[in-house]
Amino acid sequence: MPEKVAEKMEVDDKDTPTTTSTDTPAEESKDVDAIALENLKETCRQLEKGESHLVVRALQTLAKTRKTLKVEILRKLVSSQLASAPVQRDALLKYLGAEAEPQQMDVDSHKPAGKSPRPARKGAPQLPSVVPEVEVFVHLLVVIFLMDQRRNQEVEESVQSLLHRIEQHDKRALDPVAAKAYFSLALVLERMGRFDDIKSYLNSRLRTATLRREYDSQAVLINCLLRSYLLSKQYSAAAKLVTKVTFPENANNNEWARYLYYQGRIKAMQLDYTAAARYLLQAMRKAPQDSAIGFKQNVQKWTVVISLLQGEIPERSTFRMPIYRKTLAPYLELTQAVRLGDLVKFNVALNKYGPTAFHADETITLIVRLRQNVIKTAVRQISTAYSRISVDDIRKKLQLQHGDEAEYIVAKAIKDGAIEAAMSFDKNGRSMQSSEPADIYSTTEPQYQFDNRIKYCLELHNQAVKALRYPPKSYAKDVESIEEQREREQQELEFAKEMADEDDDDF
Repeated sequence: MPEKVAEKMEVDDKDTPTTTSTDTPAEESKDVDAIALENLKETCRQLEKGESHLVVRALQTLAKTRKTLKVEILRKLVSSQLASAPVQRDALLKYLGAEAEPQQMDVDSHKPAGKSPRPARKGAPQLPSVVPEVEVFVHLLVVIFLMDQRRNQEVEESVQSLLHRIEQHDKRALDPVAAKAYFSLALVLERMGRFDDIKSYLNSRLRTATLRREYDSQAVLINCLLRSYLLSKQYSAAAKLVTKVTFPENANNNEWARYLYYQGRIKAMQLDYTAAARYLLQAMRKAPQDSAIGFKQNVQKWTVVISLLQGEIPERSTFRMPIYRKTLAPYLELTQAVRLGDLVKFNVALNKYGPTAFHADETITLIVRLRQNVIKTAVRQISTAYSRISVDDIRKKLQLQHGDEAEYIVAKAIKDGAIEAAMSFDKNGRSMQSSEPADIYSTTEPQYQFDNRIKYCLELHNQAVKALRYPPKSYAKDVESIEEQREREQQELEFAKEMADEDDDDF
């Protein structure tokens, strides 16, 4: 017996440390979920004030909030915040895979079955009605959670229900939430391959938002329409839309960045590379500095291609930046081929990345145009290296199959002003004779370039002034109140009366 008791005591001693151990990962996860739920409830309590700026502030925290969303958190939030709206509560709980719990509205409901309850007294406690801002915010959280779960069909249904509720409430403070809903609807339909189905719907909502001056919805709807036209290769329709609408000045920077990016793509397809480069540069400045990496990578791809089409070679430091090093690797090979004027290397890069990277980035149309730039660069290098060279030698250097093609390329380069040369014919055949390089400072080209730089600096200064931010209510520091204004006016009247009396005494 003593040995058994000793063994039992030893076992108990071994088990003792387990009872005093720290919290398990499950308990820590519960604490994090509890904190997230409490933060969401605090946001809802702020939204109950019904102020529009609080709605905007709540939407600004969605990027951090969506990382903490879970089914259990949303169920508890929906059940607690929408207790007095059973129809909306049950619909949202259905999306979350839970059944609504019956709410006990009166004490008499606890009586046993078989006895009819008494009618509710006039003084019985009633649940307060749900504030519209709280309802649509909770509904939007459910939509975001469903989007992250890739439940596209349910997202479409819930977004349409959300937009219907916003129209029923008809409050200007809900416009930012409506803008988020329009964006979610367009995104989920794009995932489902049905983006063309809502063009007419987006157009009708854009007309309504413009008439009501709902700037957030207006900006989102314009960008969604532009994206739908660009995805379907309807560049003329997109350009026409840009000329017909006015993008709201007070839209947020994210929507401005998208709008400028789409404008840059439209101008690039219209062969206006200067305007396209300007729009893409502005889009890069409007984009968030510490996030939106995918957006900035896409903008940089288009910027590199447009720079090459303009005859400029991008800086090598651009391709070495950490966020661009991997995504711009195909464009680095393309840039090297254009810089060297190597048509073979260009064709290799095009065949290697054309069906995959370039096609996915939707830059393949512009890259095909680069072939002429590669040939022009090669011809320019040949004209610089040789004072006189035959067309057949040019064909061999360019690795072309026919001499007529080489002759046409050289003639076109001379006509476009890419090279200073002339075509001649002798007994050995046609040849290209380069002219002596002219002094560029004797032309108006330096003045033109200097004027462009001045315009660029002035435009940058104007944008910087518009982007300045001032401390809140700093404008009211030197503004006198109504009481001070009345007191000052009274003192001025008394002073004027005293001056008049002194003038009468002097007279």
